[in-house]
Amino acid sequence: MKKNTLSAILMTLFLFISCNNSGGDTASTNPDESAKGPDLTVISKKITDSNAVVLVVKEVEALLSSIDELSKAIGKKIRNDGTLDNEANRNESLIAGAYEISKLITQKLSVLNSEELKEKIKEAKDCSEKFTTKLRDSHAELGIQNVQDDNAKRAILKTHGNKDKGAKELKELSESLEKLSKAAQAALAIQFKSLQVLLWQKVQKNL
Repeated sequence: MKKNTLSAILMTLFLFISCNNSGGDTASTNPDESAKGPDLTVISKKITDSNAVVLVVKEVEALLSSIDELSKAIGKKIRNDGTLDNEANRNESLIAGAYEISKLITQKLSVLNSEELKEKIKEAKDCSEKFTTKLRDSHAELGIQNVQDDNAKRAILKTHGNKDKGAKELKELSESLEKLSKAAQAALAIQFKSLQVLLWQKVQKNL
């Protein structure tokens, strides 16, 4: 969901709550009607939280895609005609770039806050930290000059046969993000359905 669409919905919701709560004194307020106010507030917060997760996951997925693109350049160099040529065992900069991206992914996941999605957020964050740690712990092979092609593939190529230097953790991170994205989208759909029901109930009461 786009930010502008969400903002418009939440603004409408805020105005609806404000108008519904204005006018008349507290004593004359219908208890059943007052009880609906917090429900709307809670739902609007859940919508905001879930949408924030969706947006961050999209950003992180884009960062993961950049690591996939880096893996295509393992053992390669640019030719003067714009194509890639072989340049074996010169991959230290690629790995350093992937390492920096992995830290940025963890940073983005760390700011997420959603009670409903906290378990899947934690799973994705843990996977990201494991990937970063695996790259760092493999510095003897990955943090040197002339990083071997095979070691680089074992670090950042998810389809490589041997994934013992980070590719396994990278694959798990990708899978955990997919689960988080689906859960956030599902939560958002449920919350909007609940919002529609509550707003309809309020409209019916005000007729």
